[in-house]
Parts: sequence; structure tokens; C-alpha cells
Amino acid sequence: MSRHPSPTFAVVTGGGTTGHVNPAIAVLELLTEAGHEPHTLHYVGSDRGVEVSLIAKTSFPSTLLRVRGLRRSLSPRGILHNLGMVPVMAKANRDARTLLDRLKPRVVVSVGGYASVPICRAARRLGIPVVTCSYDRTPGLATREQARYAEVSAVAYGDSTLRAATLTGAPVRAAIRSLDRAAHRSAARHSLGVPSDSFVVSIVGGSLGSALLNGIADEISTACPKGMHVIHLCGERYARSSTSSSPNVTRIAYTENMNDVYAASDLVVARAGASTIAEVSVTGTPCILVPWAGAAEDHQTRTQRGLQRLGPRFSFLKPMPPVHGSFTW
Repeated sequence: MSRHPSPTFAVVTGGGTTGHVNPAIAVLELLTEAGHEPHTLHYVGSDRGVEVSLIAKTSFPSTLLRVRGLRRSLSPRGILHNLGMVPVMAKANRDARTLLDRLKPRVVVSVGGYASVPICRAARRLGIPVVTCSYDRTPGLATREQARYAEVSAVAYGDSTLRAATLTGAPVRAAIRSLDRAAHRSAARHSLGVPSDSFVVSIVGGSLGSALLNGIADEISTACPKGMHVIHLCGERYARSSTSSSPNVTRIAYTENMNDVYAASDLVVARAGASTIAEVSVTGTPCILVPWAGAAEDHQTRTQRGLQRLGPRFSFLKPMPPVHGSFTW
């Protein structure tokens, strides 16, 4: 548990995946840009998510709680997991209250996800104002619950039905917000080992990877046309199973430098996660979005469909079954 002098202005909470951690880091960065010193801010996440490595590379004090998420499954494994979650979350709630008692922040800002639940519950009991950030068109369960008592719901879509919704846009990291793709293109391609004169397609399945997009990438890599190069972010859990050795493919398990990927790419093919949508929007990166059909409440499809009104810059593919045989663009 990190210690720093009081008073603390804000505790920012949420984590587990890059889709929650990167927006949390973006909020912390935006607060420093607004004039708050890093030592007056504090991040709280999960002790087993990607924040373990990501937040350590920032200058922000942090606390990682032992938190577990709810599984929406009635299988024996799901039931056992949820039963085991009860004592874990009870302790996390106690630890969260102890932390807020010590830090005494003026506000708690939540970007959602199961990692945000203990801190927001403690904040409510202690009378600390909560601001919840919703950058999905369909807010998650934690965000919907927090919005019931939040002072403000900062939203990325003007038709949000959350209580006290205020249109702010989605939080995006400074490195992405400031990216000039054209100016950074040559350096990004050199950094990634990509030919400077190729048409570059990046296939991005998120921090965990996508079996569907990996299958597409593997098929493309076997018949990659001359003059085309593929950057394939396969995800750490699929790193061993993606074994193509084509010279026209640069395979990466995971990278924190998505600004290089966006700058190097002529086209990005990615899942329709809210953070990805915000990043390709702010950087102006041409993209094809493939919603993950297994996302809770099919929220990726709903979020992506909201972009269709913006015109041809966004393409839309319906959720597809696993690829068998050849794949045609």
C-alpha cells in the first residue's frame, strides 16, 4: 500500500483489463493536466489485473486490492467461484473503507468494472462524492449500480439513460490524444520492424486476444500479398498457439505502445471495445470493428452501432462464428 501526504484530491478506481485500466490512467493524466499534482491522486485496482504492471510504470500512488468479479454462469464452476467471492469481497470492502479513511479524498472517480466496487461502496458509506465514467453505450453492471448514487455520470454518448448524465466524451491517454499519425509513421514502423513502403494492416484482439481475429490473422499470413504487411497482436494467452513465421507478419503478444500501432497502420481490424473505439476515433485511424458476440449484454455491438451515424470512416462486421476454410476480405 503506497503512502503519500494528505490531502488527497481524488481516488480513481477500476481495472482488471486494459479496457478499464487505460481509461483510469487517462483520468489521472487529465487531472494532472488540470493542475492536480500526482501525489494528490491515488489509483485503486485489482491485485491480479493488467494494472499490476501498467500502473507501476506511472508516477501515481496506488493500492491494489484482492478483488474478484462475478461470473454470470450457473455452471458448477461458476457457482463455486461466486460462493468463494463472498469472503474475498467482504475483506476488500473493509480494506477499501480503511484506505479511504486514511486518504480522505474529496472525490472518488470510477471507470467501472469489478475492481471499482469496493471503493465506491466505501465512498458511499463515508459520504464521499462519487463520479462514474461510462464510455460504453451499454454501461456495465458496476457502472449502472454506481450511477444510482453518483453525483455525476460522465458519459461518452449523449443519449445515455444513466442518472445525472453529463456528456464529457471518453477518457483517452495523453500519448494517444497527442498522436500525429502522419508525423510519427516512419518512427513507428521502424520501432515495430515494419517495412516503410508496405500497406500495413494491424489485427488487434485486445490485451487477452481474440480466437476469431487470430484465426483471420493466421489465414492472411499464409497468403499475404506482396506489398502488404500484417501486425498481429495475438494476446498473451494465445502467444504460443500463434506460430506463423511469415516474413510479412509481425506478431506481438501484447504492447503498451498502441500509439506506435496506430501510427504505423493503414488499417486496423479490432474488437469493438469502448476504449478501442475512443482511440481510433481520436487518432483518425481507419478501422474495421468486429464486435465480440460474447460480451456482456452484447454491449460491443450496441456501442459500435452508435458509430454508424458518423459515416463511412467506420466499417461494421456482424459477430462471426469461428473461421473455417478461407477468409475473404
